[in-house]
Amino acid sequence: MRHIAVLYTGGTIGMVSGPHGFGPSATLVQQIDSWISRREQLGTHKIRVECIEPLIDSAAASPKAWFNLAERLWSTQDLVDGVVILHGTDTLAYTSSALSFLMTGFNRPIVLTGAQIPFSQPGSDSEANTMGAIACALDPRIREVCVFFGSRLMRGNRVRKWSTDAADGFLSPHWPVLATFNGRLNVDEAALLDGAASRAPQPQAGPDISVGLVKMYPGLSAELLTAAAMAHPDGLVLELYGRGTADCSRPALGAALERITSDGTPLVGVSQCFRGEVDFDFYDASRTLAERGIICGRDLTSEAALTKLAYLRSVGTSRDRISADLRRPIAGEVSL
Repeated sequence: MRHIAVLYTGGTIGMVSGPHGFGPSATLVQQIDSWISRREQLGTHKIRVECIEPLIDSAAASPKAWFNLAERLWSTQDLVDGVVILHGTDTLAYTSSALSFLMTGFNRPIVLTGAQIPFSQPGSDSEANTMGAIACALDPRIREVCVFFGSRLMRGNRVRKWSTDAADGFLSPHWPVLATFNGRLNVDEAALLDGAASRAPQPQAGPDISVGLVKMYPGLSAELLTAAAMAHPDGLVLELYGRGTADCSRPALGAALERITSDGTPLVGVSQCFRGEVDFDFYDASRTLAERGIICGRDLTSEAALTKLAYLRSVGTSRDRISADLRRPIAGEVSL
């Protein structure tokens, strides 16, 4: 018998229709409990379903919620063999990425999933995603934070949401699928994190950390970039064009970038492309960014870059160590 905790945080999977549209409801706990009791293959395991109050639309998820959830999970480490988190899809990639850093060393499967259609609605993908997530959480070979969606298990800090209505709404553009489940679990052990990890340093000032994300676009003003850096003094992720370019031919923008990094605010460059790796040696425009102190985020997703930056700052990583630590994998989030 294995002990699995199923934690419902909110999101579409448990929403019910109300006078102002769909909203999260605690009735999902009873629905999931009843559904599990009818699944013979789950009868030999102890599966506990509970809500994390207050239930939220995942659009309301915040860095504070990541840190609080991590604290809750660490408190259950000796009580569970695996965890399933039912989460809204809109910010699921941010939460799964954040947890991959905060939960390093948990050495049990933590599987996030959600749905495009509520559990109570016809044609919902909720049952298939929940069943797959539980099947993955029962497997002792899996010892990392993952996302299960549309029959696929993916590394939590490698996923991106690409569709609002497709059953396979999440993809892993830079890392192979870890496992598939269609009634039977098939695990690609070569794709899993290798071996048990020691517990990661824990945050010293998690909720107080402020990092931001700015997308480069034609005409981006130096004033907006400067304001963003002032609003998020612990660092900014810059979504650059393609392999990592921005229009530094405009003196004001180039000066703003140089001033921000000179002031000690980390700037991390990732690609706007769904699939793409930043390489500051490829274009002359990219080398200019490197010369101004922008950190090359390589194949980090925007979600992983933002949450990793928040994690590193929360554990007290010094500004002069940020660049090296961002490029070094903690939980398989960036390729060597």
